[in-house]
Amino acid sequence: ADKFLGEALRFALLVAALGHDIGHPGVNNQFLIEMSDELAVRYNDRSPLEMMHCARLFHVLTRTETALFEKVEKELYKELRKCIIHAILHTD
Repeated sequence: ADKFLGEALRFALLVAALGHDIGHPGVNNQFLIEMSDELAVRYNDRSPLEMMHCARLFHVLTRTETALFEKVEKELYKELRKCIIHAILHTD
């Protein structure tokens, strides 16, 4: 993996893997959309579960006791966040 993925990207993918199903209600996106569930409405029927997983993950990561990115430089944080979101959204 070192040969193909840098340390920051590997870290971002690890965080994405750990958080990619956080808060999963046990039904799929299509069910939520068909039922006009609050998540489907909130995220305009576009990958509502994955959008919720991203939002919840970053909400958890902003808490004092779980501030994983607290000491990461702003530009690197933006890059990591973008990668994590991208990875989670591609699990739809």
